[in-house]
Amino acid sequence: MWEAFEMGDEDMLWSCIAFTGGIAGHQQAPCGAVSAGTVCAGLLHRCSPEDKQAAKQGRLDARSVAGSMVKDFKEKFGSIICRDLIPYDFSKPEGYRQFQESGIWKEKCDKYVQFVIEKLYEADSKRSLPQNPQKVVIYTKPGCPYCAAAKKDMEERGVKYEERSAQDGAAVIAEIKRLSGGSGIVPVIVTGEEVKVGFGGG
Repeated sequence: MWEAFEMGDEDMLWSCIAFTGGIAGHQQAPCGAVSAGTVCAGLLHRCSPEDKQAAKQGRLDARSVAGSMVKDFKEKFGSIICRDLIPYDFSKPEGYRQFQESGIWKEKCDKYVQFVIEKLYEADSKRSLPQNPQKVVIYTKPGCPYCAAAKKDMEERGVKYEERSAQDGAAVIAEIKRLSGGSGIVPVIVTGEEVKVGFGGG
């Protein structure tokens, strides 16, 4: 991954050097490719913490990319845990020797690394495409702390939104009930065709 994304700085390479056999042979940990891919997702979205708006968005984007990568990896290979993926016990010297001699690392481990790199490339290419900002609508109720938190989050990330409050009338209240599946929970955040009910525990 360090080579694939031409990161250059060898400190970044060494930061993931122990992600072998899970974490340094402890196979109860995630596959090293998944762990390194998660670190790489963070590096690809890094920015100066001085720019609070960009930093917050970068954290959200890194989590989104890593989350999708883990989900897709698990769907394809059945698990993200090293011990589930490799049928050798690294806690025993003969187990690791058998693993090396078997060549299974070419058949399996190299494929895991390749899969993760492809997912990171895919995410990176989407990021570099010009994005048409989707319309965001937040349905709220007066005095709702979760609604206030959702609006603050949008403002901190520089996301423009339209607020529709229940105090604006029966039509908005009916829309809140429809979008929330009848629960009436707010905020309801509509981004394009995506509907999210609640925010930060609300």
